[in-house]
Amino acid sequence: MATEFAGITVTELAAEKVLGMLEKRGTPKAAIRLGVTTAGCSGFSYKLEYADEVQEGDHEYEQHGIRLVIDEKSLLTMDGTQMDFETKQFKSGFKFTNPKVKEECGCGESFKV
Repeated sequence: MATEFAGITVTELAAEKVLGMLEKRGTPKAAIRLGVTTAGCSGFSYKLEYADEVQEGDHEYEQHGIRLVIDEKSLLTMDGTQMDFETKQFKSGFKFTNPKVKEECGCGESFKV
C-alpha cells in the first residue's frame, strides 16, 4: 500500500524569496530541494538546496510560481510542514512550522520528531 502525504505548503512571502534566489542564480525555472539532515543537539535540521533536476523518488510541489522537491525519506519527517519567511530584528530566514516536531533545541536550529 502506498503512503499518502499531505505535502509541503509555502507562503507567498517564502515563494517570493525563493524566486528571488533562483533569479539571482540565473535559473528561475529550477526547483528548491527541501530536506532534513541529522544535525544539531536535537537530532534533525532542515536543509535547502538548488535542484536543477528532479530525482527518481522525489515528490514535487508547485506553489506560488516555484517548484519544491523533497525525497520520500525527508517527507516522512516534514509532511504537513509550512515553509514561511520571517524577518526579525537581528535575523531573517526561512521558518518551518512542522506539526511532527516534538521539541526544538534552545537556538531553534534543530528539532526532534
